Amino acid sequence: MEPALFSPMVANIIIILAATISLVALVGVAYNYSILISNRDKFAKIDKLEHELKSLQQDVQEIRKHMTKAQLQAAAPIDKGVPVTAVNTQKNKTADKELQPEVWQQFVDDYNNLAKSMNVPKAEEACENFARDYKLHLLICVEPEAQSAGSATPVYAPVDKVNLSNYWAWNVPGQPEDFAVVPNPFVEYNEKLHHEGGMKETFASNYETGSFREIQVKLPAHFSQRLGAWKIVQPGVIRLK
Repeated sequence: MEPALFSPMVANIIIILAATISLVALVGVAYNYSILISNRDKFAKIDKLEHELKSLQQDVQEIRKHMTKAQLQAAAPIDKGVPVTAVNTQKNKTADKELQPEVWQQFVDDYNNLAKSMNVPKAEEACENFARDYKLHLLICVEPEAQSAGSATPVYAPVDKVNLSNYWAWNVPGQPEDFAVVPNPFVEYNEKLHHEGGMKETFASNYETGSFREIQVKLPAHFSQRLGAWKIVQPGVIRLK
C-alpha cells in the first residue's frame, strides 16, 4: 500500500480551505453581480433623467415662444400693421443691399468649425463661448408664416439663453441694423424644427426627412432689426450632414 500524499488531518484542512475559498469566491461573484445590477439601474435612471430634462427644456422653450408671441402681439411691432409713420417709411438702404462675403466670411468659417464638433464633450460650453465672443443675439421663430403686407413673413423674437435659441444673429460691423444669421448648431435639425421652427423659411437646404446633427452654412441669412422688430431680408443656404 502506497503511503498517502497527505495525512488525513492535512487533507481535511485542504478540503476545508478549498471550500472556504470557493465560498468566498462565490460571495465575491455575487457581490460584483449585485454592483453591476445596481450600476445598470443607476445608468437607466440617469438616461431617464436626461430624457426628462430634454423634454422639460422643450416645454420651457414652447412656453417662452408663446409668451414672446403674446408680448409681440401686445406691443404691436412696426412690422406688423402699425400705421405708417416717418419712422417706418424711411428706406434702410444698407439693409436692402446684399451682404458681401468679405463681411461675414470669417464669422461663418468660425461657425462651421464649431458646428463640426457638436458630438464632443463640452460642445454646449463651446457654443456658449462662441455666442459670448461674437456678442450674438439669440432668436427663435415664434410664427413661421405670419401674414404681413399680404405675404407670409416669419416673426422672430429674442431669448436669453443659448440652449433655448434656434438662430444666432451676428451684427455686421458698421451696420447696426444688419445681421448675418445662422442656425444654432447644438439643436438637432429635425422635421419639427424645419416645418414649425421657421427653418424652411429662413434657409434653403437639402433637408427632406429625418434628423441631422451637423450643419454647414454656405450663406448666412440676412436679417434687419429695427426698433426691436426682426425681419428677414434674404434667406440663407445651409447643408445638413
